[in-house]
Amino acid sequence: MVGSEVSQKINKINKLRGVLAIAPTVTAIVIASGLTGMYHTLEWSVFDQWLRLRTKEARDSRVVIVEVGESDISQLGQWPMSDGTMAELLTQIKQQEPRVIGLDFYRDLPQGTAAQHRRLAQIFRTTPNIIGVEKAINEQIKASPILKALGQVAMADFVIDSDGKVRRALNLAGFDNGEVGFGLGTLTALMYLEQEQILLTDGAKPTEKILGQTKISALTSNAAGYVNADTAGFQTLINYRGGEDSFIHISLTDVLQGQIPNDIFRDRLVLIGATAPSLNDFFYTPYSYGSQADQRMPGVYIHGNIASQLIATVLDDRKMLQGISEPGEWLWILGWSLVGGSLGLVSLQMNLLDQDLWNSLKFKLLETVMPIGMLFTSSYLLFLGGYWLPTVAPLLALVGTNLVVTGFYHQNQKRIAFIDDLTKIANRRYFDHFLEQQWLKCQRDNQDLALIFCDVDFFKVYNDTYGHKAGDSCLQQVALALRDSVRGHDLAARYGGEEFVVVLPDSNTETAKVIAQRIRAKLQEMQIPHAGSQASQYVSISMGIASVYHNRAISTTELIEVADKALYQAKSQGRDRAVVSEAPG
Repeated sequence: MVGSEVSQKINKINKLRGVLAIAPTVTAIVIASGLTGMYHTLEWSVFDQWLRLRTKEARDSRVVIVEVGESDISQLGQWPMSDGTMAELLTQIKQQEPRVIGLDFYRDLPQGTAAQHRRLAQIFRTTPNIIGVEKAINEQIKASPILKALGQVAMADFVIDSDGKVRRALNLAGFDNGEVGFGLGTLTALMYLEQEQILLTDGAKPTEKILGQTKISALTSNAAGYVNADTAGFQTLINYRGGEDSFIHISLTDVLQGQIPNDIFRDRLVLIGATAPSLNDFFYTPYSYGSQADQRMPGVYIHGNIASQLIATVLDDRKMLQGISEPGEWLWILGWSLVGGSLGLVSLQMNLLDQDLWNSLKFKLLETVMPIGMLFTSSYLLFLGGYWLPTVAPLLALVGTNLVVTGFYHQNQKRIAFIDDLTKIANRRYFDHFLEQQWLKCQRDNQDLALIFCDVDFFKVYNDTYGHKAGDSCLQQVALALRDSVRGHDLAARYGGEEFVVVLPDSNTETAKVIAQRIRAKLQEMQIPHAGSQASQYVSISMGIASVYHNRAISTTELIEVADKALYQAKSQGRDRAVVSEAPG
């Protein structure tokens, strides 16, 4: 009883070791596959879904968007708007003393009369909190020369992922000429926070910035859903607040006509930009999906989201989104791989998979759905806490390890079902199955099939002389001799007791005689003492040989009977030999 309990514990330990071996292997395969970029589109889709699932946040009243829509362009009667119109717009906004004004229009050339241009230039020169834009990456578009000279210019560039969506903010970038450029949303947010005495400083690492008391980490090239991404400059994930409903917004026409609420701009961050479809300043974001794929977000609102997240992170303790280190991600994937393997092992140890089909299906569904649900729930909760971790990769690791563990278990069970416990060669059950297969094959392909029936000589005497433990060891050595003597496609099996059988596909009696001689020679080399044997001083074996066409056998049963008769003849002739059954006359 104690031995049985120890055996069961050892078996459990071996199964656990199997999981601990399988899980890292599956994890390594999943990670290596992920490094090719196989999953990034799916990981981005999960990121988008998490953003859309979140509870709608309150409107950020610190940011105001002045929209230039189609009706505004019609009202103006021209585009671009003249310098005079822009001067009037800025004058109206300045009257309420906003903290910062971001002008999301390229204004490198004068528009309108010289007088209008002089008026706008005067406003630019006397308003240090106005920020213009330039396109600094790839195809460049210059900013207003006046604002450029004053150092009041930001980048309007967005980082667009390969699926066409904007998920990253280019907060700042260094250029070959030594200049450092800030994104429009970032620079306007920093200027807004300066009035709170909150400044941006360098962190302990090049990938860190400190804004007030808040540490901001740059996105790395292999974070979360990204693989070898170009993360030049200082990029962060955009923790979108939302679209137009997330900010105060008003039309250009209303501002020009003075139809604006009192203090709508006062002490706020104001962004002015195009929302007219004809101006095509629109981008795909995580909110563009399915049938709404054409619902792109105006660039000015993306800048608004970038500005809002920086301000809210510092003042409201709103979470920035970030990934974790690559080793951390690998451990995350490995952890879920172990979960999948462990659940598979638990289900197998409970033997629930051996119950009826319906119970097996129900439990397998629970075993699969529960950990997947836990994975997605954990990923979502971490996302709400500010961390975007891979979801697809751990999902594949979880399911993959579960399937591999289950597969190995069933393969092992199958192996156990067909292997003799004592001798570790095929058992009678597998012999019957194998012989039937080879019989059908030889009939189909018109090939011969040989059989060697074996019996250990005077085995009962051996047991009586040396004891049953030695008898078991003797059978194990005989099985080893058989296994080492047959060819790769042959089968050596224990038939029962001290009887063994060898199946030789596509072989005649002559080939069988050669194999039988190998077996005898191998057993003789072992020199297993057998004092009670009347055939040899060592353990020996008697063999009977038969084949399908030599003996004209018409069934597997008849083939076995013929080989058994040949074995009887070998015994009657003095044992320790192989006898070929005579062909019928």
